[in-house]
Amino acid sequence: MKLSIALLLPALSGISAFLPSHQPPSLTTTTQIHRHPTSPTPLSAQRTLGFETTGLYTEEEAEQRKKQSKITQYIRQIREKIAIRPTLGKTVLVSGFDPTDPSASMVLDFLNSEEAIYFPFTTIVAHVQDVAMAKKRMIGRNARYTGLLDKLEFSAAADEQGGENGVLIPNAERLADVSSWVVHIGGGELEKLKLVVEAAEAAGSVKNVAVLVSGAGAVGSEALKEAEEMMKREAKSFAYTMVVVPEWNDQPEALCAYGILNVTDVGESGPFVAGETFSREESLRIVTECLAIEKAEGRCLVANAFPDKKSVENMLIQGMRESGFSRIEEIGMMVMNGSKGCMDLIEEKQKPPEPPKDQRTPEQIKAEEENRAKLAAENQKRLREERLARERQAKLDEMAKEWAEREYFRKKLRSELLVNKDQFVELIWDRAIFESNLRLRTIEGFAVNEGEERRKWKEAQKKKKAAEMAATRKMIEELEY
Repeated sequence: MKLSIALLLPALSGISAFLPSHQPPSLTTTTQIHRHPTSPTPLSAQRTLGFETTGLYTEEEAEQRKKQSKITQYIRQIREKIAIRPTLGKTVLVSGFDPTDPSASMVLDFLNSEEAIYFPFTTIVAHVQDVAMAKKRMIGRNARYTGLLDKLEFSAAADEQGGENGVLIPNAERLADVSSWVVHIGGGELEKLKLVVEAAEAAGSVKNVAVLVSGAGAVGSEALKEAEEMMKREAKSFAYTMVVVPEWNDQPEALCAYGILNVTDVGESGPFVAGETFSREESLRIVTECLAIEKAEGRCLVANAFPDKKSVENMLIQGMRESGFSRIEEIGMMVMNGSKGCMDLIEEKQKPPEPPKDQRTPEQIKAEEENRAKLAAENQKRLREERLARERQAKLDEMAKEWAEREYFRKKLRSELLVNKDQFVELIWDRAIFESNLRLRTIEGFAVNEGEERRKWKEAQKKKKAAEMAATRKMIEELEY
């Protein structure tokens, strides 16, 4: 066993001669010695995206991004769980929808949606004038697969109030056992709201009413406020929500941003501009979700489209959708807060706090200024020294590489080498740094005793190899025993 150790030690000693060393070659050298860099600078050491990012946005775009960031932060701060009305019941009735219009089937789909797990309805009653035509128009191919056929019932209107394509007001008998009611009033005919309130009050069983008023482009702010006052005054036994929109368009939901405003906040110019439209599907989504949202109770709302990407409403919708809000959370946020809730934040109306009064004496101010000037000078000196050190190290690395490559070609002319040029440079890199450092200091005008420094460097190498041999010997002995 001792013989095998004796044979192994010289072999390890021979191998260690080819291993790179990290020991500085000269104790008198002040330059920090590094291994030759072999890998490029990682992207993380450059910029966030791995390339120059300044100038990607115009000043206006940068301001928009800043505003969007503030809105998203505002949304996350006030986000809360949506409370569902506890009195929705098992039966919901829809009326006032023209079976020939897509809205009739859309409202049924929203109330029966698999995603709307908060709707407890087991029966959905469609109150129409012509049941036969309604069955043909309102029952789609997917009704069988979504379970709508199991819930859907039809109620025929007899001598109810309202026109052929207007709101159909069921009588108290037809509203019996109905706990929730979604009614559509077309043409902006707000005067028919009183009929809805009277019918719901007479029924007694109705606890929630959601009214969608469409085609209200010509309705003024005073008419809206009068309608709200009437509902507050007359609706006593049920909770209501009214949503008012202009003429419908055929855009699908979630395609365009929207804003929701309380009727009391509508200006004198009215809720809508000439020719303004709103998505049919989006309005139905809003009114059906408001039927479920508890905090939408007792609200009369106006919905407007906001296609402008720079609008606060558009940024609110974008921020909520990027943050993973569901549709009911999104609509609940717009109903309860909306753009008005964050206008102070966006416009930065809050006054900045006044700076504290300077309590320092003139002597203290002068001393602090002198100290800052001294620190600035020291910082400039440090930065200059670091820059010079980096430049010197780069020059030293270049000289060392040239020296090592010359040494490689010189040895290759004499005999065949078992390693390629890069491997050879790696093996003798410490020696190359040492020799190049001697040469560079000579060029810089320093007094260099090459013989003495080479002697010290060789002694340091011997001591290092001896320490490595001792450590190897100890490791082998521990393995043996």
